[in-house]
Amino acid sequence: MRRVNARSALLFIVASLGCTGAANAFTIHYDTTRSALIRECDNKLYSGLRDEADDCYTDVLDTSEGLQQADAAAALGDIRQANRLYRELTANSTDPAIKTHWAQLYLQTHQISDAEALFREALLYDSSWVPAQVGLAQALAEGFEGRARQMLESILAEHPDNVQALLLLARIELELQNLEVARALLGQALVESQVQELPQLEIYALYAGANLLEDKPMTEWVDKALADNPTYGDVYAIPAHFYIITYRYREAVDLYVRAVGLDPDLATAHRDLGINQLRINNMFAARYHLQQAYDRDPFDAQTVNTLRLLDDLDGMRVSYVDVPDPDNADDIIGRVLIRLDREDADALEPYVIDLSIAAVQLFTERYDFALKKPMVVELYHDHDDFGVRTVSTPGIGLLGVTFGYLTAMDSPRARAAGSFHWGSTLWHEIAHVFTLEATNHRLPRWFSEGLSVYEEWNTGPLADRELSLDVLTAIKQNQLLPLESLDQGFVRPSYNGQVQVSYMQAGLVCDFIASRWGHDALVTMLKAFGEGATTVEALVAALGDDQPGFDAAFAEHLQSQWGGILDTMDEYSAASRQLERALQFEDWVSSEALARDVIRRYPQRVGQGNAYQVLAAALQQQGHDDDAVEIMLEWQRKGGHDPDALYQLIVDLRARDKDVEAVAVMEALNWVMPYGTDVHRWLGEHYLAIGDPNRALREFNALLGMQVDDIASAHLGKARANLQRDEKAEARRQVLYALESAPFYRPAQQLLLTLSAGE
Repeated sequence: MRRVNARSALLFIVASLGCTGAANAFTIHYDTTRSALIRECDNKLYSGLRDEADDCYTDVLDTSEGLQQADAAAALGDIRQANRLYRELTANSTDPAIKTHWAQLYLQTHQISDAEALFREALLYDSSWVPAQVGLAQALAEGFEGRARQMLESILAEHPDNVQALLLLARIELELQNLEVARALLGQALVESQVQELPQLEIYALYAGANLLEDKPMTEWVDKALADNPTYGDVYAIPAHFYIITYRYREAVDLYVRAVGLDPDLATAHRDLGINQLRINNMFAARYHLQQAYDRDPFDAQTVNTLRLLDDLDGMRVSYVDVPDPDNADDIIGRVLIRLDREDADALEPYVIDLSIAAVQLFTERYDFALKKPMVVELYHDHDDFGVRTVSTPGIGLLGVTFGYLTAMDSPRARAAGSFHWGSTLWHEIAHVFTLEATNHRLPRWFSEGLSVYEEWNTGPLADRELSLDVLTAIKQNQLLPLESLDQGFVRPSYNGQVQVSYMQAGLVCDFIASRWGHDALVTMLKAFGEGATTVEALVAALGDDQPGFDAAFAEHLQSQWGGILDTMDEYSAASRQLERALQFEDWVSSEALARDVIRRYPQRVGQGNAYQVLAAALQQQGHDDDAVEIMLEWQRKGGHDPDALYQLIVDLRARDKDVEAVAVMEALNWVMPYGTDVHRWLGEHYLAIGDPNRALREFNALLGMQVDDIASAHLGKARANLQRDEKAEARRQVLYALESAPFYRPAQQLLLTLSAGE
């Protein structure tokens, strides 16, 4: 088997359709503007007669001209020739059909934005051209844009017999788990396809997906599809998509295996099988199927990028830690495999281990679930690598993601210093591992995300409950979704920022339930979802008679908690603008007064643009340095985590001999930006002084991982920590390492003499 070297492969291999090659996807065309000859060939393909279909397309290509010839080249996978023919046709024509068919070629080769542009150009020729309207909606749907749903509803209002629009909308409704609506659309599509003599294969596959979402057998619809086409692999691949969006990656793998078994040339199924094998940590199977996908379709960026990532994964460092039972250190309750980029590994590993142990111990108890296999934690210092790991596309905005027992995220180096709190992100993702696996991934998205946000707020390493002004505005303007349809805000957002609003709404819902009915109510809901309950049924199980009117009670809770800022947002914005002007003119007296007013109105705001740092600066300028330090301590305790401000606060506290407070801030800083050598050295010495050798070892290990110039003192610190743990042999080894790098380092010489005398 030819193996693509992903490092040498072009990341943007699909940037030009001038490349040669075939894009092997089984595409069903519902556009009746395709010629009769082409549709005759299409029908052979839909029946599973691939060789006869190819012969038919070849005859059309050799004997025809115009749009029919270009369509034949596209159907044969001759992308270069098809692209040339479409381009030549459009040069002297304003026929919207040409632009529409050309756009379909771009969809076939995964270039969604270019396809969208061509569909829009076709609509400039004729705004009522339905195939281009539907094609544009399809391009938007491929990008999970909420506008696609409204666009399709509008098209169907005027053209209720359009089968492609019916199927696209049915697919979206299935993703949102609006099963009754989806089934009605599929029923309508089935009738229309029979009247218009269009293939029913995709309809059967979507019906199978609906059955899958309801835990019903798919056999009836699979049998119908295979009766029409015995090699129709999408009858399994399409339902597998609905397993993926409901977190059930292992089950998806099983369906993709069946898909490629039926159709070994189905590149998209090989790709998705490889990507999902990777998600469940089956590296060899992942590489095999991704290579199969690449050999059949070298245009697919997801395939190429994931193959490149696999080369990177081979170079990452893997370690593990066994998690002891907190009540009995001799019992092991889980194992964590840690995969880190080598540039980050030594510095990050001690902290990843520390947090992973704490999280596994806590969540095992809180969710009454013990890990049944090792959990894998991956941190990437290249954000694009993480993006490929997540959705096989670089440039995404996510911070972390969990696939069952495997969780992946950005390392602190992947983004600008202090732009996110990596400790909270890892805590959030490990919570997902427990809640997903405890229910066999049978959770609505809102509850899974809500529990992780709730755990961030209540048990994680950062005390930060700030709601952004966008979220507060959404609450004020009644843009929160009813709980039963909250998943829609994650899957198909209808306005900019709705995904983040939905995250916060889900976290607030879980926090509300725990505050009124106790954490056990959340566990009851978790178990109910695991048994197949709906959101309403899970609420009844957990809240009993209190369930009716939950949305109204939640709204009242939000008003009681956030009503002050919600009712005075205009005044808050005006005060903030006044504060900005006072700061520009360095009017420190006014800045102090205004900053105190802004803090009084919204004390939870500690992120970028907060008033605490302005107030501290104003106090410092007026000579009240101690008061400024106290304000910054209050900011940090509420969750402020700007790394530069934290470091300065540490310096100020140490200068005032406030070591206890300084240590707390140092710990907080390391969960944001763990690359401060002074901080690790100070913490290591502090933990040695108070007799906490385990934490001291963590700090000196991190210090060594950053390859500091003065490694002798770090080895000496480890030696002293080992000595406190009564590990004399390891202490002696670390002393020798110290002397190896600095032979005349007197403190190391003295400790070696002490150890030798003891022997």
